[in-house]
Amino acid sequence: MNIQKSPPSNPLSLTRGTKNIIELFGRSKSITNLMINFWQHKTKIRILKFWIKFCYFAFFFGAILLISNQKALPVISWMNVYGVEEYKDLDFPSYLKFLKELMIPIPINLTILEYLSVKVFGDTRIVTEWIYQASFVTLFSIPILFRRKNILKLIISFIFSATFFYASLRIHKGNPQSYDIIFPLLLCITILICKNLETQKEISHLKLLLLGFLLSMLDMLRPFGILIALLICLFVVYILKQKKYKISSYVIPFLPLVFITLPFHYHLYTHHKQLTMTNHSGFNIQRAWPQVMPKRNLVEVDAKPTREGRWPNINTAEHRDNSNYLLSCIIHHIKKHPQDSIKHIIKNIYNFITFKYTLLNYQPEGFIKYCFYTLRFLCFIYLFSQLLKLIKNRSKPLIINTEFLVLFLILFQLFIFSLTESGETIRFTIGLLPLLSIFPRFKYKK
Repeated sequence: MNIQKSPPSNPLSLTRGTKNIIELFGRSKSITNLMINFWQHKTKIRILKFWIKFCYFAFFFGAILLISNQKALPVISWMNVYGVEEYKDLDFPSYLKFLKELMIPIPINLTILEYLSVKVFGDTRIVTEWIYQASFVTLFSIPILFRRKNILKLIISFIFSATFFYASLRIHKGNPQSYDIIFPLLLCITILICKNLETQKEISHLKLLLLGFLLSMLDMLRPFGILIALLICLFVVYILKQKKYKISSYVIPFLPLVFITLPFHYHLYTHHKQLTMTNHSGFNIQRAWPQVMPKRNLVEVDAKPTREGRWPNINTAEHRDNSNYLLSCIIHHIKKHPQDSIKHIIKNIYNFITFKYTLLNYQPEGFIKYCFYTLRFLCFIYLFSQLLKLIKNRSKPLIINTEFLVLFLILFQLFIFSLTESGETIRFTIGLLPLLSIFPRFKYKK
């Protein structure tokens, strides 16, 4: 009987089980490496976040120290028509009468706070120091909150905001009006609430009430505030409709507008024949349209100074009529010369974004100056790139979200400032810089 011998085993050959064991070991090793890499990456992110927080708080407290010696001018002293003396001399009933007769663009809400400050502390420190300084720092701290989820965008937003703060601090010394800072701050807070409204399934009635109150305050701070408030109201209604909130959510944010804004404008129209809080808009706009010259004498007989050493009193119906006349001249010019007007509008927008100005001599200096102009240039390049993308994707439906709102508000204010001012554009741009630091973008439906 022949017995077949099995071939000698090859020491290099492996059984299937052994191969599986080796493959499993290799996989476990690669998984271990991946876990180590992931842990190292997570550690790096944690360290990076720590340094971002450290830099943010360093900037915040450094900004407080820098702003502590800077004060705003009392809003009552606009155009040197009135002064703090009115606060000191008038009792409360007389002060209410003074407010009732006010036609010039002095913010009612801020002047009330200044009046109370004078009566309590003897000066306007509540507005011109406390609120102004706190608002200045907060205004350039808020944009960073919009980009908390994306570390790269967070770092970029922080660099831009910090640079813009130090530059704006220098610029605003030229004419430190508190509403230049308070208005964009309230606008940023309003946008944050709108973002919360967009992203949350439920929103408290208190936040909705605060939203309406902030819109009313915006209206009282600047003559164009009513237009901003109306735009945000349209956005809020759209979001409420999309999210299918309760009917009460539609009513609550508009309560302050009904009980504060409507009576305010009703008073302006019935007592002063004004639609907004100013009788001076025609004179401001004419500075941006110097080619439009009045064809009649604008000397005002009733413009006697309210006190010795003050400028002419323009808180009069005569000044309102002259302002309306100038405004009608500008509108007539635009209708008569549409092509030249379009060229002039483009020129004004260019002058605005390049900060050509004449009234203010304060500019950023040194290293901050070059950083400021470079980052400002990049912001406007980014802004116009978004416009080009919008034109390119015009066939695609836009997504109406908070970033759309921010971009629209930037473009709207850019347009308003360009057409209505030529002297202090750099001062007005301070309010746009925090919104530009967010780097919002248009989004499109697929």
